[in-house]
Amino acid sequence: MAAQNVLVTGPYGEAGEAILNHLAEKDRYEFTYLNRSDHPDYETHVADIADYEAIRPAFDGQDAVIHLAAQSDAGADFEDIIEPNIVGTYNVLKAIEDAGVETLIYASSQRVMGLYEEDHAPELYEEDYPSEYDPLRLTHETLPKPDGYYGASKVFGEHICRTHARRDGAPEQVYSLRISSVRTEEYDHPYGDAERGVDRGEEHRVDEDEVWDQSQTGSWERGSEEYEEMVKRLKASWTSQRDFAHLLECCLEDDDVTYDTFYAVSGNDARWFDIEHAQAVLGYEPRDNAAEWDSPPE
Repeated sequence: MAAQNVLVTGPYGEAGEAILNHLAEKDRYEFTYLNRSDHPDYETHVADIADYEAIRPAFDGQDAVIHLAAQSDAGADFEDIIEPNIVGTYNVLKAIEDAGVETLIYASSQRVMGLYEEDHAPELYEEDYPSEYDPLRLTHETLPKPDGYYGASKVFGEHICRTHARRDGAPEQVYSLRISSVRTEEYDHPYGDAERGVDRGEEHRVDEDEVWDQSQTGSWERGSEEYEEMVKRLKASWTSQRDFAHLLECCLEDDDVTYDTFYAVSGNDARWFDIEHAQAVLGYEPRDNAAEWDSPPE
């Protein structure tokens, strides 16, 4: 069987690292990378997705596109997301249509549902959190409630992708993945965010008596209230690299979906997102559950 040609936009962030670490070496796929800056280890088509003419050649000969490129700052101002998240997503869809690419996997975000977390946190992070939803479990049918311009731009992206999936000459299959907390390899575990804060503190502390501003560095001490809250949150929202890569592979191997939305999250006991839909439709079977961890890796 011939390998699938797969173009990845924005491949060098946290989510893209899952592809580089878990899928790139598989004979089943031939990956091409499109990024606005070059990479020393990977051949890259260098272009900004806001520039249609610059990105268009990268789409020729591709069977699928995984569209990760975006302004991913959850607190970004509207002006900062217009070109990368709105114009850029339209350009990717136009290039897919012009090049005749059959499959699009669109990187949406859990932030399209961000107000649910804002309304229920931090109690939400407890495995036995009681709520009117009993327990809170958001599905692909739950009304989106983004918590900022970034989340709103991802709702726009989902809808414009759905629009293209229903048009002649557009991609035949579109998968919107609402990605939770994928982390770099160093922090790819349920204690990752908490440990990263500890590491930041150690980087900024010169000696035992120095005081540093935790609000500016995002740092804290191991065992502190901030540390424990970060652990609880990530134990609910963690998406391991191998589970995310597995879900991408489920999409690439699927032949039935025209358009659908799935949550990209590991099988965590405390998760507030549904994975049953991805299991039923795509055969997604996550291998990781944050509840199985009781300490960071040695």
